[in-house]
Amino acid sequence: MAHYPFTPELLDALPEELAELFRGLEDALLDEICSRLALKDQLNEVTVQAIRALRLHGIDTRDVEKAIQKTSGISEKKLNKLFDDVIARNQKYYTDVIDMAGLTQPEMLVDAPVIAAIRAQTLDEFHNITASMGFLVDNGRTMLRPAKAYQWALDSAALQIQTGAVSYNQAIKPAVQQLAKSGIKTVNYESGHVDQIDVAVRRAVMTGVNQICDQYTKQSAEYLQTRYFEISAHSGARDKPGHSPWSSHKDWQGKVYYQSENGEPDPMGLYDDLVATTGYGYVDGLTGANCRHHKYPFIPGVSERTYTDDQLKHIDDGLGCEFQGKKYSAYEATQMQRKIERTIRKLKRKKAGYNAAGLANDEQAVSIRIQRQRRQYKAFSKAAGLPEQRERMKVLY
Repeated sequence: MAHYPFTPELLDALPEELAELFRGLEDALLDEICSRLALKDQLNEVTVQAIRALRLHGIDTRDVEKAIQKTSGISEKKLNKLFDDVIARNQKYYTDVIDMAGLTQPEMLVDAPVIAAIRAQTLDEFHNITASMGFLVDNGRTMLRPAKAYQWALDSAALQIQTGAVSYNQAIKPAVQQLAKSGIKTVNYESGHVDQIDVAVRRAVMTGVNQICDQYTKQSAEYLQTRYFEISAHSGARDKPGHSPWSSHKDWQGKVYYQSENGEPDPMGLYDDLVATTGYGYVDGLTGANCRHHKYPFIPGVSERTYTDDQLKHIDDGLGCEFQGKKYSAYEATQMQRKIERTIRKLKRKKAGYNAAGLANDEQAVSIRIQRQRRQYKAFSKAAGLPEQRERMKVLY
């Protein structure tokens, strides 16, 4: 029997296909705007009147909405397929667990209406993401839908030409830079929080996946009549102490805990309290923000731990590194790798924007920076013993 329905690494990879789909939408919309900003024949003597004429022949919002709807339709199919796989894996895992416990299989572990509600909630979140998305301009003060962002870029160029002797290319460059730096953002209107669109998609997918997994964990634990849970473990877990006693996830991962009902201790006297040790339910604890750990029902005397204490002690062996004079733990190394990936994607967006807008010299300069970052990424990943995650750096047009 598999120890978990999902390894933490597989869980982390689950939303990547959908995130990549929305990155493709982001790239296509950026190309659509910047290519329309390019002037093929007259790059120096451009009047404000000529720019206003361009503004009148703006982006067809129907084309933009068609691209968004196409992405939304594909994403709904991919999301349903992903959820079907998550359900099948959980069903198989808990069928094996129940068999091992010698119990009769229930007709249904998790009711269909519960799963349907999670699907609907996630699809609603996808709708909210596309409905609120846009480019963040004016140095982060204004969120504009794609068609409005094109008009803003032309207005910005017109203002620069009015106030100084600059060419059209010089006038349009700052707007292209802002659009590329922003990429497509999405805003949560209740909280005001702004995210890159692929980040918001990953979060929505993982929220839905975690809710399904949590339902299977809860229902199977009740059926098995156990209050004991094993926590998954993975290399590169958060190892930084913080304000809470459970801030370092590496300290409590991979072990078994007792989840009390009213604060009572483990009646067997063998296992620590789940909430007090792992911070289950708290934002910086188990299943909290950016936590990749899950809990699984454990039956003392029947179940076997996935990791021994000695294996957990050495789970990060060979990972982490010293690079360019700085030491990185396994956790710090994964964070540094993500940071370089984000930098490369930002530079690729800028390069694509310059290319579409016909700013060849600026495109070349950014290309050199991308190559430099790629070399650093390759060298750092090798030093830290981490696989390269090239799909996270793609620009898809």
